[in-house]
Amino acid sequence: MTIPNVFRASFISALVLGTAAPALAAPVTPSAPVAEVGPGGVGMLFPSEPSGSSFHLGDGDPSDSKPFFDMEGDEATPGFEAGVPYWSTSGHRVTYASGKPAGKTVRLHLRPGGGEQSFTWRDGAPENGFIGSPDDLLNFEATVYVRVHEDNGTHHSMSWKMRGGQHTKPEVARSSCVGMDVPFGGVSPQAFRELDHPTYDHLSLAPSFDYQLQEGRWLGVKVVSYLVEGGTRNLLFLDTEPFDASGTPRNEFRLFTEWDDRDGESTGHYNRAATWAGWETTFRVDGWRRVDFAYPSAREIVPPTS
Repeated sequence: MTIPNVFRASFISALVLGTAAPALAAPVTPSAPVAEVGPGGVGMLFPSEPSGSSFHLGDGDPSDSKPFFDMEGDEATPGFEAGVPYWSTSGHRVTYASGKPAGKTVRLHLRPGGGEQSFTWRDGAPENGFIGSPDDLLNFEATVYVRVHEDNGTHHSMSWKMRGGQHTKPEVARSSCVGMDVPFGGVSPQAFRELDHPTYDHLSLAPSFDYQLQEGRWLGVKVVSYLVEGGTRNLLFLDTEPFDASGTPRNEFRLFTEWDDRDGESTGHYNRAATWAGWETTFRVDGWRRVDFAYPSAREIVPPTS
């Protein structure tokens, strides 16, 4: 599958650490075509790899879905509103190495390959091509629908973390991840490398349309990542009005921003692209007292040929 130019953002990712995204007009970006319709009616933009790993929570209980889905012990309660079945969680307290005031965090870890982490970016992942096992996600699409409530006035973030593993100390290299985030409060979207935890390199990106995260409104967030020559291509899609009147996904995902993670290009602390398959794909939300989520999934895809 080739992504038509009409669905690609008309910009180049900023490659200098901390560079601000250029000001752009806000064109109406067409919805990306759906290749498949998955469980719950969720649109898939790229065809599934039949032999690859996949996971979707569906009607499953988040607390009873290990090792494929993990919330770090946080409780989730079911809800149903306007035809949308969802789960709600208050997450848990988090402190920040930056010294920012402590806040709340929600972390949804998807591990379609199961198993355990075996390697890090410093030891084994580049040579073997995976973090945990050959069943990890290499070319993949991950999706979740999310709604935030009650801004707690501290650090705010919403991101997909990809191709990595556990974030633990003192084994800082186990994180081995990169990611992309959804902006809030007037900032530009960003990509990041966090190969060692918690050392981040951030890169400002330009959006293809105007959007800032809104409290109390559902948002569909989809990330696609696949290998290209010399690195990976990473695409962040948003569906800003994700459900119709019956609660069915509308599947009007639009390409919001993109980032090519290129090997050898320095972002500050790192010059290595994350080209290995990730044991863990994490959706993380910080800064709100309650988070609703629906239809989390991740699966191996057949990547575009060009």
